[in-house]
Amino acid sequence: MGVPELAGVVMPYVTAVAGAYGGAVVQRVVDQSADATADAGLGVGRRLLRRLLGSGRSAQIGQAVTEVGEQPDDETGRELLRALVMKALSEDTGLATDVARVLADAGVPGAVTVIGSQGVQVGSHNTQTNHFGLSPDGGR
Repeated sequence: MGVPELAGVVMPYVTAVAGAYGGAVVQRVVDQSADATADAGLGVGRRLLRRLLGSGRSAQIGQAVTEVGEQPDDETGRELLRALVMKALSEDTGLATDVARVLADAGVPGAVTVIGSQGVQVGSHNTQTNHFGLSPDGGR
């Protein structure tokens, strides 16, 4: 999964944490004891954000996520946070690997690259079965 896709998967979790904790988001995330009371989505978001706050862009990400927590409907703030997450992930392959591992351990599906598709599936927890090549009756 590339950095833009990884950042796209990370953002809903990070912004959910910011929305839940408001302006105190950074303090709440670094407080490990709050993990026990967080629901599953917030727990994943807390782990992701804690890892991002340990990156070389910690101060910038901390400020941006605080702003998103204080003004969750500000699309510009969300885009700034996304850009900073992408920069952090692209500058530090170890960070990108750790973030992908957190997502995988939580059972969060990754991105799928589709080439030559003729349909689109939207939503979550959907099932799609694709058959390629010859059909069971020998036709195409």
